[in-house]
Amino acid sequence: MKNHTTIRPLLAGAGLALITTGAAVAGGFDTSAFLAADLDLSGGLSTTEFNTTLDAGLSLRAQAKSFRRADLNRDGSVQVNEFLLFNGTIDPSNALELAFYRADASIDGTLDFEEFTSTYKAKVSLVNIRRSFLRADVNVDESVTLTEYLNFRRGQTPPLTDVTIFELADFDGNAQVTLTEFGYWFAQTANETAVTTRFGRLDANSDGFLTTSEWNPGVRL
Repeated sequence: MKNHTTIRPLLAGAGLALITTGAAVAGGFDTSAFLAADLDLSGGLSTTEFNTTLDAGLSLRAQAKSFRRADLNRDGSVQVNEFLLFNGTIDPSNALELAFYRADASIDGTLDFEEFTSTYKAKVSLVNIRRSFLRADVNVDESVTLTEYLNFRRGQTPPLTDVTIFELADFDGNAQVTLTEFGYWFAQTANETAVTTRFGRLDANSDGFLTTSEWNPGVRL
């Protein structure tokens, strides 16, 4: 398997350093209006902050409707990529491009693993998402460009043939799968008790991790 040990197994969220440092241009996009509205420098616009960017005279109902339309991930805050999509600064030409830009929270033109993961529903396991990420990342630079993303989603990227499920679950690449990593094999919404119980059954020597002799689901991808 190729070395991808720097892919972070925990979804800490994409950073917004380019935005919160006060840069008026990030990823080639003018972010000055977003920066001016982000009074608390949180990297996201609250309803009150977002409303300052709208045309004067809009009713409260219209303001609320605009906020809901801009808040694509429904987290109660409008991120910079969502804001640029809302005001037309970013203008995707099709649904796949829209999905890419919705995920590109850092607006740097690439998706890291966390951003790539956000394009999937929670019922998809991180192991399956990682397999897709590695497949899409054709140039193996641990990020997925728009071109790579479109090619992958259109089925134009060759499948992986040199990686096992065990290796995909082993995010830190140390040939051992911990309970946390084992959980990545399940849907992100999986019951923690069920995951822990199954792990305990497989961990024959109760050392807190699985080797390929204890859990080796093979090479079927």
